[in-house]
Amino acid sequence: MKTLLPALFCLFLLVSCEKETTPTGILGEWQLIAVLADPGDGSGEFRPVDSEKRISFFEDGTYTSNGEICEFTQNANGSTEGNYTHTEEGYQIDCPGVPGFPINLRIENGFLLISYPCIEPCMLKFRKRS
Repeated sequence: MKTLLPALFCLFLLVSCEKETTPTGILGEWQLIAVLADPGDGSGEFRPVDSEKRISFFEDGTYTSNGEICEFTQNANGSTEGNYTHTEEGYQIDCPGVPGFPINLRIENGFLLISYPCIEPCMLKFRKRS
């Protein structure tokens, strides 16, 4: 009994740590629903958009989109694909044209928020498609 309890505790820690690093929350297809572009005075807020832009995340660490993800745009104007990584803060996409400025992603209140390296806050907000 004395050796069973420590073994079960170690197994519990191993399983719980594994769950934290698995990016299950981001998997699936997401639809762009809003854009935040602060004018420079802190008054920026998400504004609804009518866009066909979508992004899909897969278990193998790849994504596809019908629009450019590495640029702050709501246009669905072509196919893009790449890799994403799970970080302590959420997720990250490294864009080849902008070295040193990764695109940060996080899930907040059920929405996917993509932050861009702008001087003032600029973000895209996506809702998961069912």
